[in-house]
Amino acid sequence: MTESKAEANGGIDYEIDIEHGKPLPSGDIDYGQITFYRNKSPNGLEPQLAKDDGTYLRLAVQKDAYTKATDGTPKCCDRCELRDTTLRLGTPVWYSFDMRAEEGFPIVDARFICAQIKAPYYGGAGGSPLFALRIDRGRYVATLEHLYEPADVSYFDGIEQSRYITRYGADWCFGSVRAFDHHIFGNSPADCQELQARALFAAGTRDLPPHLQDEFQSCTTGVVVERHNPLPDDISKWWRFKLCVAATEVKDADGVVQLLVADPADGKEILIATAYGEFGHAGYDPPAADGQDVDEKHQYFKIGPYRDKLKIWGDRAAAIHVRNLKRGSWAAGAELRAAAVIKARMSETL
Repeated sequence: MTESKAEANGGIDYEIDIEHGKPLPSGDIDYGQITFYRNKSPNGLEPQLAKDDGTYLRLAVQKDAYTKATDGTPKCCDRCELRDTTLRLGTPVWYSFDMRAEEGFPIVDARFICAQIKAPYYGGAGGSPLFALRIDRGRYVATLEHLYEPADVSYFDGIEQSRYITRYGADWCFGSVRAFDHHIFGNSPADCQELQARALFAAGTRDLPPHLQDEFQSCTTGVVVERHNPLPDDISKWWRFKLCVAATEVKDADGVVQLLVADPADGKEILIATAYGEFGHAGYDPPAADGQDVDEKHQYFKIGPYRDKLKIWGDRAAAIHVRNLKRGSWAAGAELRAAAVIKARMSETL
């Protein structure tokens, strides 16, 4: 594995200088330990430095804005993402950034992912993001993905019976978390790429928009979520988001995720939610059906628009503004994760 820029610079901490991005011949823009990849950004406008209201980067996607991308699944999505350097899966780390949606942001029945953490199980497949901060019909929503394997399922009378997943009841998930079950269990290892369930981590004070009500029709016990405060309702105001992650490099062991939000004007952090679950592991044995080697250093963070290529977005640009991008070591995460593992082992012996 090539040594990451973060390690080459002496650690995992960084603070991005958005004012001095270095354009490269490939069309990429290097911001030090975060990079905009031109060929991975279908219909992504080049990041624009603005100073009309402080200094920030405008990250935007728009129909037919860039049609030459051959990577980044250009047939099905639009992207304008900044991607950071990789870390070993299980590294306790926090990511912090200020963000707001641009005035006139399109209000549609579709997801618009603003920031995410990818923790692929091996280098050949990214899977869905461990964490995603989204805008859905003008509202902030945060989701998590937990591991969900064929070993967690039994088959009886033509029915798949999961140890985690049940159907969503009449407006409740008793003792579990509302979820979207989008796993794939095929007949061969090559078909088993997704192997995840998406859990609702946090939302605002309003009800979920109708398209999410229809999508999240399952409940899962694969994660435990402790909700403390709602996400902000005003997406056009500056908010500081801090995401703390301590996944696990040990398969079948719980990790921990926390989300905090602050008003940059006073910097006072408010804990939104904490979650425990199997958010990451070091790889399969054998590591992959496609012959990929186990690669433990592939957890990474992305910020910037990702959306499905849908007509309801129309022709207007959809943009977010970002600033104060930082990453640091989360010492408390290692302690919380260790406590979660001990608690899980004690419950298994009861």
